[in-house]
Amino acid sequence: MSARRPALLGAAVLALGLAAAAPAQELAVSAGAGGVFPSGSAYRQIYGPGLVLAGDVWLKLKGPIGATAGFSQLTDDGVAEGPSDLYPLRFRRRTVPLVLFYQLAFGPVDLRAGAGVGFHSVRETWRTVDLEFSASKIAPRVMLAVSARIAGPLSLITYATYDPLRVRRDAHSEAVDCGGVQVFGGLSVRIF
Repeated sequence: MSARRPALLGAAVLALGLAAAAPAQELAVSAGAGGVFPSGSAYRQIYGPGLVLAGDVWLKLKGPIGATAGFSQLTDDGVAEGPSDLYPLRFRRRTVPLVLFYQLAFGPVDLRAGAGVGFHSVRETWRTVDLEFSASKIAPRVMLAVSARIAGPLSLITYATYDPLRVRRDAHSEAVDCGGVQVFGGLSVRIF
């Protein structure tokens, strides 16, 4: 897993570098928070919906095409029920998304729809016993975003993503669905 982190970071830097070299029409950064609505029933039962924090860079090229990359982190607490006891758990998912999008402008409102990949790192820790599970996985991502200019370079942004993320402990274990829909809201600042 430690060898994957530099590779993922290098891929993200390379993608942003290539995008920055292209003729840009608009560059913006955003930060926000939101909720995750898990698609897996086992995950929903243990953790329920959770809070996600995110930051993104949005690069729109000349014309309607653009790219976004960022970072998000979900940290959630839950409880697993054993035969005779309850076990407090902590789940953390970090995601580096790379998404290409198509943008439509309607006056001060921009609508973006896109698809790409998410580089995910997950870790589940059993807090009262010595158990831990971690995995990394690349999964597809789809996105729908709306931003509305407030004043000058400042905009309100909201977006939803879907990640079909299934991870497994090893080749012989059953895959666990820890993906789902995430909905974010926040502020965006246009750099140029």
